[in-house]
Amino acid sequence: MADTRKLDEAFNRFDAALRQFEAALSRQDERKTQEQSLEAAAEALRLDRSRLAQELDGVRAKANDLVSTNQKAVGKIDAAMSRIRAVLHSNSGGS
Repeated sequence: MADTRKLDEAFNRFDAALRQFEAALSRQDERKTQEQSLEAAAEALRLDRSRLAQELDGVRAKANDLVSTNQKAVGKIDAAMSRIRAVLHSNSGGS
């Protein structure tokens, strides 16, 4: 009877150790799944960053074009205003 009790205790300890081992494996699988999810999210962020950087480069190029066009327009307007002033001045008798 004592041998049976010892055997039952050994089986109980073995069963408890097996449950702990299975729980540890489960936690490890969860960590791997989380790591994979984080890696996928990081890759998606890298792709988004790359796309946004390209879009930003395009917007900057357009902004530079607009600045250049604006400067040319301001120059033409200034020149036209100078000519108009000269015509007005010559029509007023030069005074």
